[in-house]
Amino acid sequence: MRKLLGCLAVVLALSACRKDAAEGGPEGAGDARGTAARLEGGETGDDAASGPYTVTKEKLDAYVGYQRKMLEVYGSLMRGLQDMGPLLDAGTPQAMEKARSGLKLIERKAQAEADARHAAGLSTDEVNRIAEVVTAVISQRQMGRTLQYEEELKKLEALQARMPEEQQKELAPQVESMRLQVETFQKLPEARREFGDANVDVVLTREADLTKNYQDMLKAFAGVRR
Repeated sequence: MRKLLGCLAVVLALSACRKDAAEGGPEGAGDARGTAARLEGGETGDDAASGPYTVTKEKLDAYVGYQRKMLEVYGSLMRGLQDMGPLLDAGTPQAMEKARSGLKLIERKAQAEADARHAAGLSTDEVNRIAEVVTAVISQRQMGRTLQYEEELKKLEALQARMPEEQQKELAPQVESMRLQVETFQKLPEARREFGDANVDVVLTREADLTKNYQDMLKAFAGVRR
Protein backbone atom coordinates (compact mmCIF):
# COMPACT_ATOMS: atom_id res chain seq x y z
CA MET A 1 0.00 0.00 0.00
CA ARG A 2 2.88 2.41 0.71
CA LYS A 3 4.05 1.90 -2.87
CA LEU A 4 0.60 2.80 -4.16
CA LEU A 5 0.44 5.93 -2.01
CA GLY A 6 3.90 6.96 -3.17
CA CYS A 7 2.85 6.33 -6.74
CA LEU A 8 -0.24 8.44 -6.31
CA ALA A 9 1.79 11.27 -4.76
CA VAL A 10 4.08 11.35 -7.81
CA VAL A 11 1.12 11.36 -10.17
CA LEU A 12 -0.56 14.22 -8.30
CA ALA A 13 2.72 16.14 -8.30
CA LEU A 14 2.92 15.73 -12.06
CA SER A 15 -0.68 16.91 -12.28
CA ALA A 16 0.19 20.09 -10.38
CA CYS A 17 3.19 20.72 -12.61
CA ARG A 18 1.13 20.25 -15.75
CA LYS A 19 -1.58 22.64 -14.59
CA ASP A 20 0.93 25.25 -13.41
CA ALA A 21 2.54 25.18 -16.81
CA ALA A 22 -0.76 25.30 -18.66
CA GLU A 23 -2.55 27.88 -16.50
CA GLY A 24 0.30 29.68 -14.79
CA GLY A 25 0.75 30.01 -11.05
CA PRO A 26 -1.45 29.43 -8.04
CA GLU A 27 -4.62 28.73 -9.98
CA GLY A 28 -3.13 25.55 -11.38
CA ALA A 29 -1.99 24.41 -7.96
CA GLY A 30 -5.51 24.96 -6.66
CA ASP A 31 -6.90 22.73 -9.37
CA ALA A 32 -4.42 20.02 -8.39
CA ARG A 33 -5.57 20.24 -4.78
CA GLY A 34 -9.15 19.94 -6.00
CA THR A 35 -8.24 16.80 -7.93
CA ALA A 36 -6.73 15.27 -4.80
CA ALA A 37 -9.80 16.15 -2.73
CA ARG A 38 -12.12 14.60 -5.29
CA LEU A 39 -9.98 11.46 -5.48
CA GLU A 40 -10.25 11.07 -1.71
CA GLY A 41 -13.98 11.68 -1.72
CA GLY A 42 -13.59 14.80 0.40
CA GLU A 43 -15.15 18.21 0.06
CA THR A 44 -13.52 21.10 -1.71
CA GLY A 45 -13.97 24.62 -0.45
CA ASP A 46 -16.62 25.44 -3.05
CA ASP A 47 -18.64 22.32 -2.26
CA ALA A 48 -18.74 22.58 1.54
CA ALA A 49 -22.18 23.59 2.78
CA SER A 50 -23.37 24.55 6.21
CA GLY A 51 -26.48 23.39 7.99
CA PRO A 52 -28.23 20.03 8.21
CA TYR A 53 -28.69 17.91 5.11
CA THR A 54 -31.74 15.71 4.61
CA VAL A 55 -31.11 12.35 2.94
CA THR A 56 -34.28 11.46 1.04
CA LYS A 57 -35.11 7.97 -0.23
CA GLU A 58 -34.77 9.20 -3.81
CA LYS A 59 -31.33 10.72 -3.20
CA LEU A 60 -30.17 7.62 -1.35
CA ASP A 61 -31.34 5.33 -4.18
CA ALA A 62 -29.41 7.50 -6.63
CA TYR A 63 -26.34 7.36 -4.39
CA VAL A 64 -26.42 3.55 -4.22
CA GLY A 65 -26.32 3.43 -8.02
CA TYR A 66 -23.53 6.00 -8.08
CA GLN A 67 -21.51 3.87 -5.65
CA ARG A 68 -21.77 0.80 -7.89
CA LYS A 69 -20.46 2.74 -10.88
CA MET A 70 -17.63 4.22 -8.86
CA LEU A 71 -16.59 0.77 -7.64
CA GLU A 72 -15.76 -0.11 -11.23
CA VAL A 73 -13.86 3.15 -11.70
CA TYR A 74 -11.81 2.76 -8.52
CA GLY A 75 -11.03 -0.87 -9.34
CA SER A 76 -9.59 0.14 -12.71
CA LEU A 77 -7.65 3.03 -11.18
CA MET A 78 -6.09 0.96 -8.41
CA ARG A 79 -5.05 -1.80 -10.81
CA GLY A 80 -3.37 0.80 -13.00
CA LEU A 81 -1.54 2.36 -10.05
CA GLN A 82 -0.44 -1.04 -8.83
CA ASP A 83 1.23 -1.74 -12.18
CA MET A 84 3.16 1.50 -11.82
CA GLY A 85 4.71 0.56 -8.46
CA PRO A 86 7.80 -1.41 -9.55
CA LEU A 87 8.72 1.11 -12.23
CA LEU A 88 8.43 4.06 -9.88
CA ASP A 89 10.67 2.30 -7.38
CA ALA A 90 13.30 2.02 -10.11
CA GLY A 91 13.38 5.82 -10.61
CA THR A 92 14.08 5.59 -14.37
CA PRO A 93 12.83 7.81 -17.23
CA GLN A 94 10.50 4.96 -18.10
CA ALA A 95 9.13 5.22 -14.59
CA MET A 96 8.27 8.90 -15.06
CA GLU A 97 6.59 8.12 -18.34
CA LYS A 98 4.57 5.48 -16.57
CA ALA A 99 3.65 8.06 -13.93
CA ARG A 100 2.33 10.32 -16.65
CA SER A 101 0.20 7.42 -17.80
CA GLY A 102 -1.05 7.23 -14.24
CA LEU A 103 -2.03 10.88 -14.47
CA LYS A 104 -4.22 10.04 -17.42
CA LEU A 105 -5.85 7.32 -15.33
CA ILE A 106 -6.69 9.89 -12.65
CA GLU A 107 -8.06 12.31 -15.23
CA ARG A 108 -10.27 9.56 -16.65
CA LYS A 109 -11.36 8.71 -13.13
CA ALA A 110 -12.36 12.34 -12.51
CA GLN A 111 -14.41 12.39 -15.71
CA ALA A 112 -16.02 9.05 -14.92
CA GLU A 113 -16.91 10.35 -11.46
CA ALA A 114 -18.53 13.45 -12.96
CA ASP A 115 -20.43 11.28 -15.44
CA ALA A 116 -21.65 8.99 -12.66
CA ARG A 117 -22.84 11.96 -10.60
CA HIS A 118 -24.62 13.42 -13.59
CA ALA A 119 -26.32 10.10 -14.37
CA ALA A 120 -27.45 9.83 -10.75
CA GLY A 121 -28.68 13.42 -10.67
CA LEU A 122 -26.42 14.30 -7.74
CA SER A 123 -24.13 17.26 -7.17
CA THR A 124 -20.65 16.92 -5.69
CA ASP A 125 -21.91 18.40 -2.44
CA GLU A 126 -24.83 15.95 -2.30
CA VAL A 127 -22.50 12.99 -2.83
CA ASN A 128 -20.24 14.20 -0.02
CA ARG A 129 -23.08 14.91 2.41
CA ILE A 130 -24.82 11.58 1.77
CA ALA A 131 -21.47 9.76 2.03
CA GLU A 132 -20.94 11.20 5.52
CA VAL A 133 -24.18 9.71 6.80
CA VAL A 134 -23.75 6.41 4.95
CA THR A 135 -20.19 5.95 6.22
CA ALA A 136 -21.16 6.68 9.82
CA VAL A 137 -24.05 4.19 9.72
CA ILE A 138 -22.67 1.35 7.60
CA SER A 139 -19.18 1.28 9.12
CA GLN A 140 -20.66 0.95 12.61
CA ARG A 141 -23.09 -1.77 11.58
CA GLN A 142 -20.32 -3.64 9.80
CA MET A 143 -18.05 -3.37 12.83
CA GLY A 144 -20.77 -4.83 15.02
CA ARG A 145 -21.10 -7.82 12.72
CA THR A 146 -17.33 -8.27 12.51
CA LEU A 147 -16.89 -8.23 16.28
CA GLN A 148 -19.87 -10.58 16.70
CA TYR A 149 -20.96 -8.90 19.91
CA GLU A 150 -24.51 -10.22 19.61
CA GLU A 151 -23.29 -13.82 19.48
CA GLU A 152 -20.90 -13.21 22.36
CA LEU A 153 -23.69 -11.65 24.42
CA LYS A 154 -25.91 -14.70 23.91
CA LYS A 155 -23.09 -16.99 25.03
CA LEU A 156 -22.40 -14.84 28.06
CA GLU A 157 -26.07 -14.74 29.04
CA ALA A 158 -26.35 -18.51 28.67
CA LEU A 159 -23.26 -18.98 30.83
CA GLN A 160 -24.65 -16.61 33.45
CA ALA A 161 -27.96 -18.49 33.56
CA ARG A 162 -26.13 -21.73 34.45
CA MET A 163 -24.19 -20.17 37.31
CA PRO A 164 -25.13 -20.07 40.99
CA GLU A 165 -26.84 -16.84 42.02
CA GLU A 166 -23.76 -15.32 43.66
CA GLN A 167 -21.64 -15.88 40.53
CA GLN A 168 -24.44 -14.49 38.35
CA LYS A 169 -24.21 -11.25 40.29
CA GLU A 170 -20.44 -11.14 39.83
CA LEU A 171 -20.81 -11.60 36.07
CA ALA A 172 -23.67 -9.09 35.76
CA PRO A 173 -21.47 -5.99 35.09
CA GLN A 174 -19.71 -7.77 32.22
CA VAL A 175 -23.03 -8.87 30.74
CA GLU A 176 -24.43 -5.34 31.02
CA SER A 177 -21.33 -3.86 29.38
CA MET A 178 -21.63 -6.29 26.47
CA ARG A 179 -25.34 -5.52 26.20
CA LEU A 180 -24.61 -1.80 25.92
CA GLN A 181 -22.07 -2.48 23.17
CA VAL A 182 -24.63 -4.47 21.21
CA GLU A 183 -27.19 -1.71 21.67
CA THR A 184 -24.72 0.86 20.40
CA PHE A 185 -24.14 -1.04 17.16
CA GLN A 186 -27.86 -1.69 16.73
CA LYS A 187 -29.26 1.75 17.55
CA LEU A 188 -26.33 3.92 16.41
CA PRO A 189 -26.72 6.71 19.00
CA GLU A 190 -23.65 8.67 17.87
CA ALA A 191 -24.76 8.76 14.23
CA ARG A 192 -28.26 9.76 15.32
CA ARG A 193 -26.92 12.61 17.43
CA GLU A 194 -24.78 13.89 14.58
CA PHE A 195 -27.08 13.39 11.60
CA GLY A 196 -30.56 12.96 13.08
CA ASP A 197 -32.90 9.98 13.38
CA ALA A 198 -34.54 10.55 9.99
CA ASN A 199 -31.23 10.42 8.08
CA VAL A 200 -30.05 7.30 9.89
CA ASP A 201 -33.38 5.54 9.40
CA VAL A 202 -33.51 6.21 5.66
CA VAL A 203 -29.94 4.90 5.24
CA LEU A 204 -30.93 1.71 7.06
CA THR A 205 -33.64 1.07 4.44
CA ARG A 206 -30.81 0.33 1.97
CA GLU A 207 -28.46 -1.25 4.49
CA ALA A 208 -28.04 -4.50 2.54
CA ASP A 209 -27.02 -2.75 -0.69
CA LEU A 210 -24.80 -0.21 1.03
CA THR A 211 -23.09 -2.97 3.03
CA LYS A 212 -22.41 -4.92 -0.16
CA ASN A 213 -20.88 -1.82 -1.73
CA TYR A 214 -18.76 -1.29 1.39
CA GLN A 215 -17.54 -4.89 1.38
CA ASP A 216 -16.84 -4.86 -2.36
CA MET A 217 -14.71 -1.75 -1.94
CA LEU A 218 -12.70 -3.46 0.80
CA LYS A 219 -12.22 -6.49 -1.45
CA ALA A 220 -11.05 -4.28 -4.33
CA PHE A 221 -8.36 -2.67 -2.19
CA ALA A 222 -7.40 -6.01 -0.62
CA GLY A 223 -6.91 -7.44 -4.11
CA VAL A 224 -4.55 -4.61 -5.02
CA ARG A 225 -2.44 -5.15 -1.88
CA ARG A 226 -1.88 -8.84 -2.63
